Amino acid sequence: MRSAQSSGWRALKPILSSAAEPATADKQDLYQAARMAARVLKLSSNCRSVLDQLVGVFGGELIENRMLIWPSNAFLVERTGMSERSVRYALERLLDAGVIGAKDSPNGKRFAQRSRGKIVKAYGFDLSPLLARLPELHDQLQVIEDKERERSAAFDELTIHRRSAQEALKTLAETFPSIDVSELRARALELTRVTPRRSGAGSADDARDAWRTIREEAEGKFHAASAGKSCRHKDNNKYAPDESCNNGNDNPKDPERASVSLNAGDLGTACPDAMEFIGDVRSDRDLIMGVSRMRGAFGVSASGWEEATREIGALCASATLVYVVQMQTRPAPGSDPIKNAGGYFRAMVRLIKAGQVDLTREIFKMKIAHRQR
Repeated sequence: MRSAQSSGWRALKPILSSAAEPATADKQDLYQAARMAARVLKLSSNCRSVLDQLVGVFGGELIENRMLIWPSNAFLVERTGMSERSVRYALERLLDAGVIGAKDSPNGKRFAQRSRGKIVKAYGFDLSPLLARLPELHDQLQVIEDKERERSAAFDELTIHRRSAQEALKTLAETFPSIDVSELRARALELTRVTPRRSGAGSADDARDAWRTIREEAEGKFHAASAGKSCRHKDNNKYAPDESCNNGNDNPKDPERASVSLNAGDLGTACPDAMEFIGDVRSDRDLIMGVSRMRGAFGVSASGWEEATREIGALCASATLVYVVQMQTRPAPGSDPIKNAGGYFRAMVRLIKAGQVDLTREIFKMKIAHRQR
């Protein structure tokens, strides 16, 4: 009995709409879809290399209304530097993932048939499924990037709460050695052991909240021991401005409060190492100009600085960067040095704006600690 002749097309996954003709043959769209597929589908490095080569050989011409290509395994081996076995495995994975399709010739070879100098039929791989999935890949990638941004912001907050808690415990021990903080130190030590790393797959939410609790408890002990002199204290002493930590601003979540309470004198006492980078500062204007001039050396871009000054004010932004540089130059005991001062600065700005970090209080603690040395 004579069997029907095969069309050469392999069966595709049910989720693919492979019958749809490509709306465009733009190679840039293919490259964009390939990059998205690599991230969304978590393709291996071998699969990404092979997919890049497949997209690269597409000439921009539709054949049988499909994006057909016919590179040999030898060509892919030469271009990727992989073994033939690895190339075959990567192609199989791409087919299984529905990223590409395949049209096999009767003899299993990949080639094109020409008539009068024009390609009329081809056997090989079809990139049409990749382009057809571009809208889907775009939506999925957007979800992934949103989650990554949320996770990054959570780790930024975790880092700031952890460093602030360690600095608060250090200041307590140096300023008020009679206060028992052994239980807080034990909790901080255990939390340091179990805190997830940014490079891992764990969530930062629980550790962030735990570090915030330790920080708030340590700050509460500190301000109780200092007779309630915190940044909510109304200072009516007009002749000692460097002792002022609020000057009457009662709103703890108002970011502009720092611009009222902090001045160059406070920062010079609290952050002497950082202020050496700024140079001679005699007024708040000098501070703003000096920090603005040096912000690039600390890893803060022009757009990042403009956003910070818009969100929390120029003086508060300047004080925040000085604080971050001081923390980077002289980290609290037990904490790792700040590797990315620019990223830490941006995270601090977000927390200050949200009212989760009291910059004046942090500067006040540094000021007390340096006076005790």
